[in-house]
Amino acid sequence: MKSSSGFTLFEFLVAVVLISLLGVVLLDRLALYQEQAEKAAMQQMISNLRSTLRMKIADQLLNGRQDQRALVDDNPMDWLIGKPSNYLGERFGPAPGSVPGGHWYFDLRDKTLVYVVAGRHFVAHSAGRKEVRFQVRPASSIKPQAGHDIADKQNIEGVILALVEPYQWF
Repeated sequence: MKSSSGFTLFEFLVAVVLISLLGVVLLDRLALYQEQAEKAAMQQMISNLRSTLRMKIADQLLNGRQDQRALVDDNPMDWLIGKPSNYLGERFGPAPGSVPGGHWYFDLRDKTLVYVVAGRHFVAHSAGRKEVRFQVRPASSIKPQAGHDIADKQNIEGVILALVEPYQWF
């Protein structure tokens, strides 16, 4: 009797199919983690811009300037010491699809900071574009209410970096 020391063709095909399936699952997981990292990086940039805005407001208050409304028309990326490598600059209403995913730009048309999403788990907003838009807006004044202390009755105004339209990502 001869004993076979190799794989049969069937065993080889089963091994190839299993390895291929594991490879597909691995690539899908890696794409998911990459998209989660993209979302975290976008949120981190917005957090940095909001912190920078607070510092600019504090600087203005310390220098005796009370009106922060001048910041409303500013490009938030100009507040940073160094712009991120995925910032493409200022554009005037770029055509859909002209800005690659994973990049920022400032839209001069409506004074919004835009992040173009590259991931596939993002639900596009009403215009159908895979974008997240932020805008520097005046903060709401606090209206005085009856029965509150005098210190609570003053209107507090400022500016915020606000989300223009809600989005769903994951």
